[in-house]
Amino acid sequence: MREEIKDANIIVIKVGTSLLVSPVTGIEEAVISQLASVLSELIAIGKKPILVSSGAVGAGITQLGEVSKQTAAAVGQGLVTSRYEAAFNQQDQTIAQLLLSREVLEYPKSRHAFVQTLQELLEHGILPIINENDAVTVDEEGHLAKFEDNDELSLLVAEAIEADLLIMLSDVNGLYSANPMVNEQATLFRHLSEIDQRLLEEADSNIGNLSRGGIRSKLKTATGALTANISMVLANGKSPKVLLDILAGREVGTLFKK
Repeated sequence: MREEIKDANIIVIKVGTSLLVSPVTGIEEAVISQLASVLSELIAIGKKPILVSSGAVGAGITQLGEVSKQTAAAVGQGLVTSRYEAAFNQQDQTIAQLLLSREVLEYPKSRHAFVQTLQELLEHGILPIINENDAVTVDEEGHLAKFEDNDELSLLVAEAIEADLLIMLSDVNGLYSANPMVNEQATLFRHLSEIDQRLLEEADSNIGNLSRGGIRSKLKTATGALTANISMVLANGKSPKVLLDILAGREVGTLFKK
């Protein structure tokens, strides 16, 4: 059992595009419904979750076809948000949407305003749902406005709000010693206190059709979490009820903790 996880109060939960959007059928409404149920339950028992949700670009692409990521995000953000609103309304749970670019977290005044807003939302039992403002955020020469992906965004949010725990829900069960899809001898790491260069170099960088991240991105995020002394769990989120198992201290997925 992971006893210390039970005490986590402020919890940043990142949900990847692969869980939320199917390239064939579009938005996975059943997953969003389960997320709404589980997160509402956590709020009801006094936890303070923050959801970093991907899916806007993926949802827009499945709706529109071949368009720019900015256009896909502009349409997809509304599609995803409307599904969240409907699902959380069923739970009588209020949600709030925050769309970020890197500047918000890099400049002191905007960072302070962001943290204050998050704190007030959490104190009122409101669930913040955060995503990058992909529709209008672009990098310029000498100025980076975009995040690498929502893995990085979730870590930066966790650092800003001084979260107790970062949970990365993806379509993998955790970190393996090798790619389990091609190596039957691969074993699942249950706990890592450090990440060596070999793991980063050997990590499979393949990503899904609609995703920006991958296992290498998860390892970079875990490295940052370890440096910031924030516990992180990487787990399979196809059934969002896994969050209850994680927060009950069960050994689900891979725990990154010093």
